[in-house]
Amino acid sequence: MVERRRNTRHALWIVLPLLSSLAAADDALFTGEALSADQLQEANGRQGIPFQWQVNDTDQNAIVADNVLNGTVITGDNVISDHAFDNMNGVATVIQNTGNHVVIQDSTQINVLINH
Repeated sequence: MVERRRNTRHALWIVLPLLSSLAAADDALFTGEALSADQLQEANGRQGIPFQWQVNDTDQNAIVADNVLNGTVITGDNVISDHAFDNMNGVATVIQNTGNHVVIQDSTQINVLINH
């Protein structure tokens, strides 16, 4: 299954750029000419961009085995206070764990859109 997903991902990385070059528009956005303020405003928010592609794939595996808890086992509370994320900037990741024998897998995907 993992090998099949990997092969599919590689095929997408080959095919999608070829398709995007076939879908290139003939308007001023793609001629290499300087754009006027009005043309830039029309393209705001990716309006007028004819084609874009995006591939995301995350493969995570973990095993918790042969763990033993002895004695009094106490797990804590997870508390996020008021305004905990005030003035936060950028990409934030919050991971909380209240259990024992837990595997935490975190993944961040940052999408970069290349339009041409």
